Amino acid sequence: MIIRATKKPITVEALRFDGENFKECEEYIGRGNYDNLLKYPNVITSEGTMAVNVGDYIIKEPFDKERKFYPCKPDIFHKTYEIEE
Repeated sequence: MIIRATKKPITVEALRFDGENFKECEEYIGRGNYDNLLKYPNVITSEGTMAVNVGDYIIKEPFDKERKFYPCKPDIFHKTYEIEE
């Protein structure tokens, strides 16, 4: 049987990398999840190290108690989330 399903609304915490806020990214992610060996910040995820490019959002995993983060491209972020005021 084919069904239709809507993704439940989930509020996430995110920080946008603007190309200059390296320190803020490091403080947000924490040293244990942050690898800045390259030109841009890199987030250490359960799937390996992922690069964060200018304009990307760094999203805190809402269901993980170990403070896991992952990068998200801006177009996907804005299609998936509505920014709260």
